[in-house]
Amino acid sequence: MCGIVGIVSDKNCCDYIFDGLRLVQYRGYDSVGICQKDGMQLKIDKAKGTIEKLVQKVEPLQDTKVAIGHTRWATHGSVCERNAHPIEGKNREWVVVHNGIIENYQTLMCEMQKEGEVFKTQTDTEIIANLLSFNNYQNPIENLIWAVRKLQGSYAICAVKKEQENCIYAAKYKSPLYAFCNQDIAMLASDPICFPEGDYYKLEDGELCEVKKGEIKFFNMHGEQIQKQQLKYQKIRVMADKGSYQHYMLKEIYETPEALERLIKNFVNFDFKKLAKYKFKKVKLIGCGTAYHSCLMGARYFIKYLHVDAEAIFASEFRYDDYVINPQTLCIFVSQSGETADTIAALEKAKRKRAKIISMTNVPYSTIASLSDVVLPISAGVEIAVASTKAYSCQVAGLYLLVMALKGEKHFNRAIKQVQEVILASKNFFVNMSAFAEDISQKEKVLFIGKGCDYITALEAALKLKETTYINCSALASGELKHGTLSLIENKTPLIVISTNKKVHDKVMNSALEAKSRGAKLYLISFKPPKICELENFDFCLSLPKVCQPLLCILAIIPLQLLSYNVALLRGLDPDKPRNLAKSVTVE
Repeated sequence: MCGIVGIVSDKNCCDYIFDGLRLVQYRGYDSVGICQKDGMQLKIDKAKGTIEKLVQKVEPLQDTKVAIGHTRWATHGSVCERNAHPIEGKNREWVVVHNGIIENYQTLMCEMQKEGEVFKTQTDTEIIANLLSFNNYQNPIENLIWAVRKLQGSYAICAVKKEQENCIYAAKYKSPLYAFCNQDIAMLASDPICFPEGDYYKLEDGELCEVKKGEIKFFNMHGEQIQKQQLKYQKIRVMADKGSYQHYMLKEIYETPEALERLIKNFVNFDFKKLAKYKFKKVKLIGCGTAYHSCLMGARYFIKYLHVDAEAIFASEFRYDDYVINPQTLCIFVSQSGETADTIAALEKAKRKRAKIISMTNVPYSTIASLSDVVLPISAGVEIAVASTKAYSCQVAGLYLLVMALKGEKHFNRAIKQVQEVILASKNFFVNMSAFAEDISQKEKVLFIGKGCDYITALEAALKLKETTYINCSALASGELKHGTLSLIENKTPLIVISTNKKVHDKVMNSALEAKSRGAKLYLISFKPPKICELENFDFCLSLPKVCQPLLCILAIIPLQLLSYNVALLRGLDPDKPRNLAKSVTVE
């Protein structure tokens, strides 16, 4: 993984590839490469690092008609030019770019090595390139079918054959791949954001295609040509530009009110009556990372307002553990990208057990959306920075609105007004966190505490800070501080206290002061200013605007997202592209 772009055209092939790769770089990557094809001539260039490094070293062939490009996030083999895609097979007969993981690559590699094959990279992708070269079928689609039948795992493959002019061959299984065609160009990409405006195609699992200028032919695994319907263009390029902001992360935090406004519009127009037939006794909310944290919040909403048994579960655990799922179970899958591999696998498991499936995603054309009975678009808009910000706020607000819609129309209408109040409050709540950030940037350990929903906010805030700054962060329920973690407190250890529920405010303060007595340095995010007698205990205090208590968590996370952004800058890091991380985790 992570990003694929391929093009067949009479002109500007390299420019199209570079522009496309820039648009999918939000997925995260550590190396990049391109293969140009001019007749029988193949030219491969690779670079460790950024797309711009590759641009500087590439000299376009005089008459390039075909090109494939790739941004790689290392899964097999170290980060280096040798392992970057495109990967060539035996005698350079085939050149391949690939997203996904080939789970049986070691078995296949051993078999090939016994036949005398020498491998030049550490990647599983080289298996694909060599399999394509193993049999020389007259029809390259037959080559591709023969090769992918031997693969176990997931793949989106784009390949060019040296002897086949002006053509790209592609196959897809459990990794996204899309196609576009007009009279001037034909394209393949792992995200349709790369395409010019116009309708496009989505390849389904087990489908292949042959791409030529102005023409795309689709095939099934039997080699039979199939007809596919085009999908309507949905302005998926909107907001993909950084604008005047220094980084995408900052831009996306500031876009939170706008994103919530779109969420309200879509939810008001959504026909919730289709959910009336759903009779369920328990609810499972499933996601990964930030999406899992929104699931934790959603579970609390289901329990509090619908009095139903609800549980948030990591998708990576759900797919392998023995949770009780049946037709009386409502499963809600949350994923920003809609392509999270663990979440897709968990969804497929829930479908096999005949659970009712709702998905909440930011990408309505995604795999998770296509597998779901009901899709609730969170409408956050394109999110480029690896650290999710506005999408999290939309996920939380969306789950709250879903619960209120299930509770009844009058409750839903009141909830809409409550989210509107949050939007108004958030527009004036992008506070200056620079002084706070200066303090935190020198630390290598930060603790967060909260109670109830504030504990979930603490989890999400800790995740944001650790992924953007590489500071070791921990979050815990405030009452658990004394059950082990208090041992981590030493002189000036930062402890960020989140308190938005007046019923347990004093309990949270007691835990904070207990840490203070051991040397902790306290910072407070609260629904109200601290008491005069408390002020001397805190080095930073921030009071949240007055909105309904269940949605205070959205306002509480915004300054903590800004804190993470500012600390990353002070530590000389790129907040948009944290090391080792990818935006869309499409492999297990």
